Amino acid sequence: MDQALLPILADNLKRIVTSDYVLMTLVMVPPLFLVEWIFRAHRESWRHYRFGLSFFVANAFVLGIVAPTINYFTASGIKAFGFGLIDLRSLGLGGVGGSALAVLVSTFILDFFYYWFHRAFHRSRLLWQMHLLHHSDENMNMLTAQRGHILEGMFAPIFITIPMAFLFELPAVEIAVLSLVPQMYQFLAHSNIRLGYGPLWWLIISPDYHRIHHSIEREHVDRNFTNWFPIWDILFGTVYLPEKGERPKTGVAGVEVDTLADAYLLPFKGWAQMHREYLSSRAPPADIGGEKP
Repeated sequence: MDQALLPILADNLKRIVTSDYVLMTLVMVPPLFLVEWIFRAHRESWRHYRFGLSFFVANAFVLGIVAPTINYFTASGIKAFGFGLIDLRSLGLGGVGGSALAVLVSTFILDFFYYWFHRAFHRSRLLWQMHLLHHSDENMNMLTAQRGHILEGMFAPIFITIPMAFLFELPAVEIAVLSLVPQMYQFLAHSNIRLGYGPLWWLIISPDYHRIHHSIEREHVDRNFTNWFPIWDILFGTVYLPEKGERPKTGVAGVEVDTLADAYLLPFKGWAQMHREYLSSRAPPADIGGEKP
């Protein structure tokens, strides 16, 4: 190996290992694994944990490769369109309390944009092919939180980050660590545990609440889209409040993802099938009863 490449590879590896994606997973998975083992809602096969971990490792490297490009175009978009009409940092508080409040408010607003982003990926069959990987986990657990296709992540700046920057002055860099807390909560929200919040269910989503969104049951389809705050589901008519002990099976009928190749090729297979159906629909009908008049 060329000795000149070693520093570059070392820097890339360091960037991957210290990325938010990796650090959040390493912090959240060990304790939640123990919690899932004690309070699990459904028994799971070890192979699902193995696949989740292998996808995490592979995706960390994939994200490490594409993240600089995504960040560049996101920053360029924010520079071009991010006027920041409302400054979320001017909330009247200083120190950690002010930073925490800014994160809470910005997360609440972010969830509004995410809600419609999420609904779009369910409504459009074209976009659904990218989101399908996340929903294909028939044994939903904490690792499902980071089971997302890289292509879906590329759309997030267009639908979420840049529109937020256009309307709001984003929180200062010094509260970036606090901003990870809402993202880390997603590991809990996807956990395979028996946990609802009773009469406070409307404050923030629980594992029971979010499991409904991943359910294979017909009555749960296109429900509970929010990432954090059920208020958006309530306001826009997509809320489903699970009954006590209602913890359905998850997954997508007819879709199985067992290998990394299955995971990364899944949207392309879906688009290929859509293309075949399109060509079939445009084909002239077969002649019946002999020659055309």
